[in-house]
Amino acid sequence: MANTEAIKRALLEHKVIPDVLPDTINPSYNLVLEWSNAKLDTPGKELANADTKEEPKVFIDPAPTSTLDNLVLMMVDPDLMTNNDTTFGQVRHWLITNLSSEPSGSLSYSTAAIRSPYVRPAPLPNYISPRPHRYIFILARSASKIEVRPEDLREMQKGYTAAVQGKQGEMQDLKDRWGFNAWEMCVEKGLEVLAVNFMRVGGTLESSVANAGMMAQAVGDKIVGV
Repeated sequence: MANTEAIKRALLEHKVIPDVLPDTINPSYNLVLEWSNAKLDTPGKELANADTKEEPKVFIDPAPTSTLDNLVLMMVDPDLMTNNDTTFGQVRHWLITNLSSEPSGSLSYSTAAIRSPYVRPAPLPNYISPRPHRYIFILARSASKIEVRPEDLREMQKGYTAAVQGKQGEMQDLKDRWGFNAWEMCVEKGLEVLAVNFMRVGGTLESSVANAGMMAQAVGDKIVGV
């Protein structure tokens, strides 16, 4: 089973608890993420921005002895403009529902619903904003299959004064993705948190260009939608 004490200590040290999750969570597994040139197996690792551009593979450690289904995977950035940004809320970088575990511990996407495709970290360069953003990965489980509807996400955005409500369609720009709250999603959908991991990623000139592009797209889509 997961070393809950060590995980929670790291979550507390970097204020993932209480910024994103409450102290009441008790993870029962480790969550491991692998990119081509990087691996997140210890909470709080600082990874190179260029190494986190592609969608990672996700593993539960130790591999469950029996299949876990009705799993929900979330990746959020709570640090859009400031650390623990309560004006824009969390940015939803990844959201998949109804995953299942494989005997190897990997997660099966065959019957999953990809609600928000993976979007790479794109903070401002460190020489402009010298603070790595926290990117939190949460694996939770529902007692039955769940559906996350566009109206669920739009309703959540109402809690943040700067979060312009997006369309929440298949193609999601930045304004669709901000104004999210991972723990609120867990409470509303009756999800039990099984595993948590997080990385810290700083910005580069290249990620700044990506950041500006996402912001421009969000503004453009808003103007078109008016």
